[in-house]
Amino acid sequence: MKVLVSIDGSKHSIKAIDYLIQNASMFSGKGSGLIVLHVEPNVIPPEVTQYIWYADQSKAAIKAATAKLDKAKVPYKLVQKIGHVADTILAETKTAKAEMIVMGSHGRSSLMSLVMGSVTSQVLAQSKQPVLIIK
Repeated sequence: MKVLVSIDGSKHSIKAIDYLIQNASMFSGKGSGLIVLHVEPNVIPPEVTQYIWYADQSKAAIKAATAKLDKAKVPYKLVQKIGHVADTILAETKTAKAEMIVMGSHGRSSLMSLVMGSVTSQVLAQSKQPVLIIK
């Protein structure tokens, strides 16, 4: 099975990585794989040196997740994007032909975490693939 996990540096996305490490057999067969996706929201004006800022944010967000996967010797493909987070997760799921999306229940923004997490809610509502939400 091809699995796409969305990470954002939050404790919930790290828990999603921990879950996948414990259940690595679900994406270890032929034609299977793990896609680790980090999407940095496109929220700062283009006049700002955005690419440096986005690169720094992305590095910080993926560091813990990829370190855990590397330590556990779990193979993965890292994909980094800039854009509307939910739309980009859904688009990348389609592009990668992922059969399942795994994500944390809440992101790193406290404003977005008030309910379940607006990105999580959007992906859950719009995905054609099963979505596993990790608390």
